[in-house]
Amino acid sequence: MFGYIMADEKQLSPEEVARYRKVYCGVCHSLKEQNGQLCRMTLTYDMTFLALLLNSLYEPLEHENSARCGAHPTKPQPFATSDCTEYAADATVLLAYHKLMDDWHDDRKVSRRAMAQALSSAYRAASARRPAVARAIESGMADIRAIEQRGDESLDAAANRFGLILGCVFSYREDFWAGELRRMGAWLGKFVYLMDAVMDYDEDLKSGSYNPLVAAGAVPGDVSEGLRSIAAQAAQSFERLPLERDIHILRNVMYAGIWGQYCGKFGDAAHDDGEMTSSAARAADDDDGE
Repeated sequence: MFGYIMADEKQLSPEEVARYRKVYCGVCHSLKEQNGQLCRMTLTYDMTFLALLLNSLYEPLEHENSARCGAHPTKPQPFATSDCTEYAADATVLLAYHKLMDDWHDDRKVSRRAMAQALSSAYRAASARRPAVARAIESGMADIRAIEQRGDESLDAAANRFGLILGCVFSYREDFWAGELRRMGAWLGKFVYLMDAVMDYDEDLKSGSYNPLVAAGAVPGDVSEGLRSIAAQAAQSFERLPLERDIHILRNVMYAGIWGQYCGKFGDAAHDDGEMTSSAARAADDDDGE
């Protein structure tokens, strides 16, 4: 993944930050237990958001504990695990493996191929547990590689395909909520791919690596309105889900956190409706409390 679907902790209370980090550590613990110590290196906030989202929607039994780890060797850190953190951990490994292989094919970075090979056993195990998700990611990443290799000039071709991948990852179960989760994931996936193109524009322009903006003769400012529209579509699906637990953390991610790196690079004024979306999140929280 790309690391854009994360919270803006400055807008969270200390209790919410603690909860957010507890689930983050829960996904990390699930990575270790299911896939091995090395897989902890693939941990992302993107899949922490997915674990929080699915926990809120399906309300599985959570198990809380604490433990030391390499990142925190002196003080045990609290963590919360559930079936949803286990699912998020497997999705993390599946996505990370293909991202590493994609980097290898693009830039021939030996370190990326070596890391992918180190994850291969964990990848096979996660694929066996989540075969439909593994197939969707594998076929989707192959399609994206073909789009990138031919230098497709469409701004949307690869972004839409990555959206389909993330839509499949988000549809945890084939049940009543699968369609809405799939739509939400698809919009977020498209947002993430285009956001990554914006953030990497200068580097890709110099290196010649594929970037849909460069291929289309566009510049980052050309897609700012499109990014806002895509984020709004994702938020519409998100708001249709019956979520209660951790709702303020989840809205923080959806309305503020996903813009964090963008605003960090271009300034808060670049995302001129950032305050509006934060206000919308607060208003939605207030409505829920009535």
